[in-house]
Amino acid sequence: MNRHKIPVIWDIDTRALVRHIRNVGAPRGIVSTDGTPADQLVFEAKQLPSMAGQELAGRVTCPKPYGWGKGSVEVAISPWSEQMGESDAKPESSKHRVLAFDYGIKQNILRLLVDHNCDVWVVPAQTSAQEVLDLKPDGVFLSNGPGDPEPIGYAIETIRKLIGQVPIFGICLGHQLCGLALGGKTFKLKFGHHGSNHPVKNLLTERVEITAQNHGFCVDPDSLPSRDVEITHINLNDHTNEGMRHKKVPLLSVQYHPEASPGPHDSHYLFTQFADMMQEWRQPGSSRR
Repeated sequence: MNRHKIPVIWDIDTRALVRHIRNVGAPRGIVSTDGTPADQLVFEAKQLPSMAGQELAGRVTCPKPYGWGKGSVEVAISPWSEQMGESDAKPESSKHRVLAFDYGIKQNILRLLVDHNCDVWVVPAQTSAQEVLDLKPDGVFLSNGPGDPEPIGYAIETIRKLIGQVPIFGICLGHQLCGLALGGKTFKLKFGHHGSNHPVKNLLTERVEITAQNHGFCVDPDSLPSRDVEITHINLNDHTNEGMRHKKVPLLSVQYHPEASPGPHDSHYLFTQFADMMQEWRQPGSSRR
């Protein structure tokens, strides 16, 4: 760690720290190794901006579009694959053309899209709805990313224009942006959801998935138009919204990370559902506009 200049803290009561965060919320903090006095570090920490109100997706997005064609390498076959719908993800004669918005996208999401017969094109966060439609994709993916979703007005407006025009699948920040585009509101969680082993219940199947999560904001389910939106997943720790779908047009989103390992394949079926949405959208006589 010294060689790679990785900061480390030790010799603290981590359980007491967790209890403190749960009581007061997630504080701003500084890790220092240069001997700066504690009172000076506290002062500097207080000057750090809060995460609320920060538009960070525009800072981390890719500078220009690029293609992605690398799939994942399976080191073992999951015994749950067929049961969870993974067997449905067999290659088809025609690939789904997916345009993926990069708000801070994880590469394993791209790998799983490729695994599910998708030809993936990644675009910057600021890409307009018209630019998307000009590319004639079979589906649009909205990625995870950092920061507060509400200030990302350009993304919210783009998604609003795409709803009903093309199948949409959102994860994490993409889920929050979908909620805002549908007319809902988001709020900052007291201490967020971070790490693995978060239990999430799929309300449609009654199954409980073990998930990985890393977010500090949440979509308020009561703010969503119930005539159009159905809540599909809830967090069993605090009963917050973990997933939703549109009742009339092809759109689904989840707050957690289905591409991550806890489970370890509990949530991969969501990629299959996205592929199925695109396949149905391409069929003659569908409600495609």
